[in-house]
Amino acid sequence: MKKYLLKYTLEFLVIVMGISVSFYLEEIRVANELKTLSADLKQNLLDEVNEIESYIIERELAFKGDQFVLNSLQDLEISCDSLLKISDKPSKYNSSLFNYRGFKPPVAFYNSLVNDGKIRYLESSSIKEELDKMHNVHYYYINENIKDEAVAQRKMIDFFQNNYPELLIESIETNPNANYVKRIYSKVRGDIVLRSILFQKSLAIAEKVRGFNSYKESLQKLKNALLNDLNSN
Repeated sequence: MKKYLLKYTLEFLVIVMGISVSFYLEEIRVANELKTLSADLKQNLLDEVNEIESYIIERELAFKGDQFVLNSLQDLEISCDSLLKISDKPSKYNSSLFNYRGFKPPVAFYNSLVNDGKIRYLESSSIKEELDKMHNVHYYYINENIKDEAVAQRKMIDFFQNNYPELLIESIETNPNANYVKRIYSKVRGDIVLRSILFQKSLAIAEKVRGFNSYKESLQKLKNALLNDLNSN
């Protein structure tokens, strides 16, 4: 009797151990697959970060260039000659006064991560947190101020259509035109309503640039975190 009991006990233990080993090996396999998936997702995110970096170089030049022109136009201490040194082309003032710059970085892969639910496989809370800040908090702030800038831009166009239509029409010229700049300079200094609209647009651009700087800083933090994680694997 004891002989059979020992036999069955050993057989049972072998079966249990076999099942346990199978579960353990399966857990290792799944863990390795998740680790590989996480690394692949991080690499794709890093590739997209590099694309965004290229995009924001151009956007930074545009945003801060517009800001500089508007601030210079409003600065009553700046002479007309100084303004001409900034730019003597009407099209430069057209961009700053009568248009606004949008912000649409390439984020297709991030959006797919969120929509597919794969973002949970990143295995890094710091990367997820920085992604959220960059794509939601900072991006939202930039675009809300772009909306405010668009409102001021519309006011600017309406004001020039009603008061200085020739300056609006001539603003598309790309050739140097010192006389155009002198007239813009004169109108801004002699028209308090125009200066108030300029002020409104400048405020929106200043906040847009502030959000952009936060986005750029967050992008660098995200890149560093991705590189650290990928290099540690």
